[in-house]
Amino acid sequence: MRLAALVLLASFAALAEEARLEPQAPAFPSAGIDPAPRRGTFAETALGAFATLGGSRTISAAQPYLAMAVGHNLGERSALFLSLGIGASGESCFERGASGCAAADSFGATFVEIGASSGTQIAARTLLSAKVVGGVGVFSPGPFAHLDGSVPDRVIAPHLGMGVGIDYDTHLDHFSVGVDAVGRYSLATRPDGRGRSGIASVALMPRIRYVF
Repeated sequence: MRLAALVLLASFAALAEEARLEPQAPAFPSAGIDPAPRRGTFAETALGAFATLGGSRTISAAQPYLAMAVGHNLGERSALFLSLGIGASGESCFERGASGCAAADSFGATFVEIGASSGTQIAARTLLSAKVVGGVGVFSPGPFAHLDGSVPDRVIAPHLGMGVGIDYDTHLDHFSVGVDAVGRYSLATRPDGRGRSGIASVALMPRIRYVF
């Protein structure tokens, strides 16, 4: 009997000690851990609007703009990339003749370029970036004419550009979204041999990025 009483008292003491123990905090937050945004090699595509500046109209009629790029992140906030952009200038003449436009007043614009971006975080998972680009553009048909008045199939013009972008790293793994505004200045050699002429352009484009 005495042994049974001792066992019973020991059991009550253990239960009382267990009741006094504070509950352990969970090892992880109840909502889970928010994984860091992915960085590395990426591919992206954008669809927006494009226009040229400085022709017979202050700004040409806006046209669709499609861009594709591949690149690689340098750390958390910088990147290098190679891109292809395709747009068009509508209803704006860059060479006037005696009876109207001497060359094409509507033409396609294709840009192949390399670029770099660097930014600063302005909110959670949100980056504000500045961009610089440089490459070569092809305007077809040509916005400038030959001396005999014929219009070339294309005019090739190197260009430089700058822009700004906002990126948001979604909670969907691998994916981010953003919007870019880019301005370019292209310097074309005139087919009539009269030096060079510049064509400025702007593009505004929402985009989506996949990080491998």
